[in-house]
Amino acid sequence: MRPASLLLLACVVATGRLAAAAEPDDDLREPVKVRLTLNPTALDMDRLKASRMGYMPTSLKLVAARPAGVTKEPAYEGTPRYGIIRAGNGPKSDTLVAVDVREAGSRLYIDSNQNGDLTDDGTGEWDVIRDINGTNVEFATRPVRVSWGTPMEETESGDYRIFIFRRPGMDGFSYAKISGREGKVELGETPEADGKEYPLVLVEHTNDALFTVPAKGDLTRRMVELCVDLDGDGTFKGLLSKEGDKEFRSPERFNLADPFRIDGQWYIARPSISGAELTITPVDPPGSDVAALQKPVEVRPLLEPGVPAPAFTVETPEGKPLSLADFKGKVVILDFWATWCGPCLSSMPGLEKLYQKVKDQNVEVLSLNVYDDKDSFDEWIAANRGTKYNFTFAFDPAEKGSAESVAGQKYNVPGLPTLYLIDREGTVAAAFVGAQEARLIEALAKVGVEVKEDE
Repeated sequence: MRPASLLLLACVVATGRLAAAAEPDDDLREPVKVRLTLNPTALDMDRLKASRMGYMPTSLKLVAARPAGVTKEPAYEGTPRYGIIRAGNGPKSDTLVAVDVREAGSRLYIDSNQNGDLTDDGTGEWDVIRDINGTNVEFATRPVRVSWGTPMEETESGDYRIFIFRRPGMDGFSYAKISGREGKVELGETPEADGKEYPLVLVEHTNDALFTVPAKGDLTRRMVELCVDLDGDGTFKGLLSKEGDKEFRSPERFNLADPFRIDGQWYIARPSISGAELTITPVDPPGSDVAALQKPVEVRPLLEPGVPAPAFTVETPEGKPLSLADFKGKVVILDFWATWCGPCLSSMPGLEKLYQKVKDQNVEVLSLNVYDDKDSFDEWIAANRGTKYNFTFAFDPAEKGSAESVAGQKYNVPGLPTLYLIDREGTVAAAFVGAQEARLIEALAKVGVEVKEDE
């Protein structure tokens, strides 16, 4: 699985499709080993926003049974539910969690010091409660202990911080790490560059503090990314360049399942399981399919209101063709999203609520999954369509950078989620990056769709 205000951050798309790495030639220079340090807030929300990065949340389902390790608890006002957050592979990798579910909101207790006492790690109050799409969503950033080593011996530990959010009615909560491994590396002894030092951050997206790069086709773990600040601007939003009057953006984030290129040289990189050491090895150029994923992408603005919405054909969850023309005469809210995009998933409850208010006015929501793995899409659809969400879903099989990509090549989508509003004549009426409900409601009014306020 793959690479969002807090939940309104736009995810920068990053394909998670895996490809075999090329083997290094004997005549290339020796691998570079880099020591990395753990930064608990390397990927906090400010850094994510500046880098146009999103987060890939993990859902934790809570249960009624109290874990054996809990020795002392607060006086709950509602019904307690329990769970365990695991960070690392060492003997102290499990952190106990309790949520006091009340009629109005909840309280969150995390045993950060791992002493079994849920009363000495804070008051249980959430950091922020925000009204998002008519729902009070609870947010908090909390530390958990990360433990690396073996089940019997701890060789390394640290403070691993997680961003947590919860909506009313959830039987648990979702969380994503904001920690990462930081360091610097000198690369590029080629005619294009004479050795440059680049700041980097190593990121795992499974949210368990294990930096194991998944093998090709392994969907049990999400990708491990190497973020390299190539232009020295302190972000990883991409390296800008110009050719004539056109502007291009080269990636500064690399899925370590594939080779990556810096200053004309291709590399593969493999971290230790704790991420403390990264080995970077020069390799021959890979096949064209992998190389295409790292080509500079032309920076193009979102389509302007008034232009015809580009035609496309994608797949329904059942694998049948679905085209934009199938919605002729309807107002279409075209939602670009991915299963790995936390802000996309966070915005969907609001989109469903809006859809229920406008569907009788000949309005359709077409939620188009892009830059994603079909198995992940299928699994998500099986768990959510028809129960939580009732609008139309579809899948775009085209990879990022493909000429057939609806998001990248037809609608100039710069990040996820992105919404387009298409009027009854098939013309673009508005476009937004991020879940911007107020602006979408204003745009709907301009095409004759009334959104009634909640009573």
